[in-house]
Amino acid sequence: MGRPALIIVDMLEEFVNGRLSTPEARLTVNPAKKVVEEFRKRGFDIFYVNDSHFETDFEIKVWGPHALYSSKGSQIIEELKPLQNDYVIEKHVYSGFFGTPLDYLLRSKGVDAVFLIGLDADICVRHTAADAFYRGYKIYIIEDAVAAYLDKNWKEYFKKVYGANIIKSEEVGYLLDKNWFKL
Repeated sequence: MGRPALIIVDMLEEFVNGRLSTPEARLTVNPAKKVVEEFRKRGFDIFYVNDSHFETDFEIKVWGPHALYSSKGSQIIEELKPLQNDYVIEKHVYSGFFGTPLDYLLRSKGVDAVFLIGLDADICVRHTAADAFYRGYKIYIIEDAVAAYLDKNWKEYFKKVYGANIIKSEEVGYLLDKNWFKL
């Protein structure tokens, strides 16, 4: 058995407090903090995959300018700031895997299971989960630490299409101890 890793998707100013925020997005902050604490307590790796767009990125045509490179909108929210040993990866499309070193880094750490939190469940988290599935990772989605922007019925899709396990933030510590306590 490999190791688990936490992937935090787009917990950025733009999506939590900015132009593309929703009331549901703000509700994910405390559960997300709890999940981060559970991973840190056990010494498991944490990866941030963040929109950091250029004006020419494909998404800009769909969503308009958002989370532009070096802007306030592309900054990780204060409540979830990374620590020195965390990985911070910039992305230019929905998926945290596409055109980034994420898969290489996960494999180099022996990761075979990814826990996903962040925004939005039906856009960037979905595409990151799809790419994780295509690469053979076991997928866990922390239900109360993600929010959907458009498709509020995302859970059934994740279960049926990616075989994802949908769990709550309070289950994370128990699951980590049960499955990876000997690492």
